Amino acid sequence: MGNESTTPRILQTTYIPTAEFYSQVIDSLLDYSIFTLNTELAINSWNAGATGIFQYEAEEILGRPFHTIFTPSDIADGIPEKEIEQAIKEGKAIDNRWHICKDGKKIFAYGLVFPLLGVDGEMLGFVKILRDITEKKATADAIDVYVKDLEILNTHKDHVIALLSHDLRSPLIGFISLLEHTSTHLHEISTTELKNILDLLHI
Repeated sequence: MGNESTTPRILQTTYIPTAEFYSQVIDSLLDYSIFTLNTELAINSWNAGATGIFQYEAEEILGRPFHTIFTPSDIADGIPEKEIEQAIKEGKAIDNRWHICKDGKKIFAYGLVFPLLGVDGEMLGFVKILRDITEKKATADAIDVYVKDLEILNTHKDHVIALLSHDLRSPLIGFISLLEHTSTHLHEISTTELKNILDLLHI
């Protein structure tokens, strides 16, 4: 009896996450817009992160078409449909593009869309995940402009240096010739003439 362990037993149970659990996890990812589409490409779920990024409350966006968040030019080019076609064909579609928020503001986002399949492999719809990277895009664009400016300057540097060199040397040629003449004929130059030469050089 004295040898019996006093350590309490820990009952090991297998926890099976519920749909509500997954919904709460997805809703907690505020840095990511996560929503789903049905097979008709209408939005049928919308997390809190999507609201934070696109400004639409769930009740405002549910039932609206996928292309709601795309720019008019991308809609005209059929980008939303092409994205879905690629996801079906390749299992996922990745893109970096501009999107439109509720107030018309444009954001640049990294996106991923993939098919949502049932247990028997039937197509249930699609999942779209987006991350707003507008600030990184602005920084990258600024760096690109800076690099291009440097490349342009580097391309023309020889011409610029030659031009500056010519512009700087031109006014000096006369002074150099005058100095050489003065040095060569110094013994022949009067004091008054020498003073005039020095005054000219000083100017």
